[in-house]
Order: sequence, then C-alpha cells, then structure tokens
Amino acid sequence: MATLKDVARAAGVSTATVSRALGGTGYVSDEVKHRVMAAVKDLNYQMNGIARSLRNAKTNTIGVLVPDISNPYFMEIIRSFEEDVSSSNYNILVASSAETPEKEQKLVEVFVEKRVDAIVLATCQEDVSRSVAACQQGGVPVLLIDRSAANIDVDTVVEESVSSTYEIVKYLISLGHRKISMINGSAPISTISERERGFRQALEDFKVPLVPEYIQHGEFTQESGYYLGNRLLTLSDPPTAIFCSNNFITVGLMVAANNLKVRIPEDVSVVSFGELLLPELIQPRVTAVIQDPEKVGKIASRILLHRIEDKSLTATERTVLSTYIRLGDSVLPRS
Repeated sequence: MATLKDVARAAGVSTATVSRALGGTGYVSDEVKHRVMAAVKDLNYQMNGIARSLRNAKTNTIGVLVPDISNPYFMEIIRSFEEDVSSSNYNILVASSAETPEKEQKLVEVFVEKRVDAIVLATCQEDVSRSVAACQQGGVPVLLIDRSAANIDVDTVVEESVSSTYEIVKYLISLGHRKISMINGSAPISTISERERGFRQALEDFKVPLVPEYIQHGEFTQESGYYLGNRLLTLSDPPTAIFCSNNFITVGLMVAANNLKVRIPEDVSVVSFGELLLPELIQPRVTAVIQDPEKVGKIASRILLHRIEDKSLTATERTVLSTYIRLGDSVLPRS
C-alpha cells in the first residue's frame, strides 16, 4: 500500500507539499499539484480518513440518536436522512437511547468525543439542556427531531401533534362516541404532552365526560399497548372508542382485543397517532393520523448540511410539518 512518502518521492516534492496539495491548505503551484495528483493516481494512494479529518477539522460523519431504533417512524427518518447526506459525502453513526436519559447523555458525549460534525437527536428527556450543552461545548451543531424543547435555541423539525389529535378525537365524537379512552406514553417529552393536550381539549370543547380510568399511561411499546388495552377492555364499563398515541401502542391494543374476542370496530372503535407497519395487511385498517418521516429526514439533512458548511450561521430554524387523518375501517358510529 502506497504511503505519503511514496507519493512525495514519485512527484519529486516533500511530504509537506503533498499534504498541502491534498488538503487544499497553503500555496501549491498548479504544475506541482498536477504532479502530485498524477502520482496519487499512479500509486492508487488512499489518504487515511483520520488524517484527513484532522487536517480539515471535519470527520464527515453525523451522529443520529433516537429513543427506539426499531420504531418504523424513526427507521424511515434515518433512511431518508442518510440518503440525502450521503450524496454530500457524509456518513452517519446511529445509536438508540432505549428511552433512557442516562444512556442518551452518555451517547451524546460519545458522539462529541468521536468528533462528529453534527448530531440529530430525538430526546427522551424533558430537560434536554444538558445534552445540548455537551454538543455546543464541543462545537457540534445539534438538531432536534420529533421533539420540542422550551427555552433552548436549536434547530428543530417536528410534526404537528395537538390539532391532529384534537381532530381525530373530534371525528370520534361526531360519530356519537361519548366514552372515549386514551393510551399514552408517560415520558416527559413534548409529543406525549401535546397529544394529551389535544385529546383533553376535544373532550372539553364538545362536553364529553373525561373519565379518569379511561386515561392510561405507559410506554410507547407494543407490550404497554397490550397491557393497558387489556385493562381498558375488561373494565365493567369499557370505552366505546380508544385513541392510541403511537403505532406500537395500537398494535398491542389490537392483539389484546383479539385475545379477549373483542371485535374492532363492532365492539370498540380504535384510532392511532401514526401509521402501522404494513397497514394494508392488518385488518381492519386503522384510522390514523398520518405522518411524513421521509420529509422530516430530508428537511433535517438540509438544515444540518447548511449549518455544517456555513459556520457563520447563527439563527436557528424551527420547522413544523402538518399531518392528516386517513380514514380506515376501525371506527363505527355509536347511537
């Protein structure tokens, strides 16, 4: 394998001159640069990536940290983001915090130590200031996805949650449902609080009773959806409709209903915030708030690439994407 010294010898210049020619730093005449590049080609010289990053103060890597890498929503964001940044010669490092604040903080610090050029973060914490501070102290731009953070000035790409939850619950109310339940997460993050706010506001505006035992909190997992769904469906006076605040919860609820021989939508109507994986194969097809993770990934890549390339940028961007409701077969009217 050819070395820097081999290239210098073949081009008839010093190793320092070769470094300047390849790194684009310092003056090198066109004639000498031509000789160096010819030697590089003839010798098939591959510049060490670490050495290049040290010279350019860039590693051409971006860290992506999400709470659950198995969630189809985050998988699609990552796919879309990677597709865009790779076309600009950036690679990504992906990690999952497993919804654990301590692990999230440690992984952020690892990314900074690895000298990534930027970090995409879907935090699992209410107070993300410590993670953001670790990035900023290391000179690493950070962008939040699917989460908002109060009193922290960072780039953010989120999808609207309050009004879309309000509208899908309003839809249930318009069909005569008065006993409406919600299965939500319990982590202190914006998506959870916003969806609950939209749910409660719809009930209040249309004078629908808010029954405390109809509001269940757990995790954004299929197991939690199953456990809490089983609890709701076996109440002495069960709800006639259930709003699930994410796709995994919805799947768990549907499994619980199937095991209990509770029919959807004949016995209970079900709506979801978020598309189910392979929805065309699941019967009945669930009425859901539809998100656009591909667009989240593309906007995040545009913002971060711009910020990496232009260090003079100071103003941050906040993008809120709209969602829409796709009607399925999981809801029936109640008289």
